[in-house]
Amino acid sequence: MTTSDHETLVDEVGVALREMRESADRVDDALASCFGLNRSDLRCLALLYREDQLTAGQLADATSLSPGATTTALDRLERAGYALRVVDPHDRRRVFVRLTPAALELGARLYGQVDLAARAQLDPLGDADLVVVRDYLRGSQTLLDDLAARIRVTGEPESCFADDAHEFVAPLGAFERGRLQFVSGAGRVDLCVDPSLADLCRARFEGIVPEVSANEGTVRIRQRRRFRPFDWRTQATSIVLTSAVPWEISLRGGLWKFEADLTGLDLKSLDIVGGASDVSIVLPSPSGTVPVRVSGGASKLLLRRPAGTAAQASISGGASQLQFDGQRLGAVGGKTRLESDGYDAAVDRYDLRFSGGASKLVIERQ
Repeated sequence: MTTSDHETLVDEVGVALREMRESADRVDDALASCFGLNRSDLRCLALLYREDQLTAGQLADATSLSPGATTTALDRLERAGYALRVVDPHDRRRVFVRLTPAALELGARLYGQVDLAARAQLDPLGDADLVVVRDYLRGSQTLLDDLAARIRVTGEPESCFADDAHEFVAPLGAFERGRLQFVSGAGRVDLCVDPSLADLCRARFEGIVPEVSANEGTVRIRQRRRFRPFDWRTQATSIVLTSAVPWEISLRGGLWKFEADLTGLDLKSLDIVGGASDVSIVLPSPSGTVPVRVSGGASKLLLRRPAGTAAQASISGGASQLQFDGQRLGAVGGKTRLESDGYDAAVDRYDLRFSGGASKLVIERQ
């Protein structure tokens, strides 16, 4: 195949994709008509069909609708008998939106037919061809998600394909203590410790670069927009801390897919405010009583401490699928206090406190 033939094929694929998107729009119009809804309502309905349940804020973020427009869409869905609002049993201040059984049945019939028709187009392809199609579509989705997020933040489409990696270095200086602060959410973060690091902190950001500052030993990271879980798919952050000074860590605004190995760090405190989901933290050996506070609810949270380290856990707001040092406690309600053997006599220990409810909470020793 000549270069000209290859370029022609690439152009034809691009045209076919644009035409496919137009056809998908027509299908959405037809589905909206079947439901008796408009396109914004249908977008909310489709997200709920895929995600099972979401808050109104999460729906607004995922659809880029204003809070008012989202409320109006949910009111229409509720009046039509397609959605209902359910109070979170662990935090009555939070309300989830779920599909009704009737909407699930109708969605299965309508979207099921679309999925079957699409599958019929793929069945004749061999495995190698399917891998090519899959990888191309995944790459295109990531590109488009990233582009949409950048345009919403910068308003400058022409600058959205610039180098998306950024590095930040905070010098060690003569500070006696370090403070790491996320003030408006964090997602897809890898945090670790390097005893050989000559700086206070090093960070690398992929995707939209947050506002980062270092002042008097405090490293402060602020996202340039409100935390939106669906946009974190295009974000990645790697942070390395020095072990030369003690650290206080404050994570506010919500955590999602956060992994930290703090082995070797002199940790003075850890605060997680605003909720946490899919979080794994390896705690270092404590010096004195080290407070760890998690408020705003937690889901799929793992805290692992060194073997032989004493700890107590105080939980308010209830918990489900709770594990503490190998004990599977299932669901607990109200206020619960657990502690390891020898906690009261221990000098170096962890004081863990959780408020706002927890699900799939695991506290264990290495």
